[in-house]
Amino acid sequence: MEMDQIEFLAQILVPALFQGLIVTIKLIALTAPFGLLLGIGIAIGRQYGGRWLSAACKGYVVFFKGCPLLLLLFMLYFGLPSVGITLPAFTASVLGFILCNAAYNSNISGAPSSPSRTGR
Repeated sequence: MEMDQIEFLAQILVPALFQGLIVTIKLIALTAPFGLLLGIGIAIGRQYGGRWLSAACKGYVVFFKGCPLLLLLFMLYFGLPSVGITLPAFTASVLGFILCNAAYNSNISGAPSSPSRTGR
């Protein structure tokens, strides 16, 4: 390797990758617990809520499991300013990850309490 390439790696690339690692750890630390709590709440609403609450929770799960995460992040960051709500990039990504994570966690959390079918 040439000296310029080593200098580029040491001074530019490695610090940028380290900053990305720190941001990723922050995202995981914020989204995992809140996504799990919201997912448990949605699972409880699906199982034990009334007809309207159960339907709303099922609709939430269908929408957020069917919507690609990148599209959801684009809608939060670029779409919300068109209706007057501007979020910082990190806040929009945390919110998007929580909403998506909660939809998947609601299926995981609600599965043990759902009745199983016998006699296939």
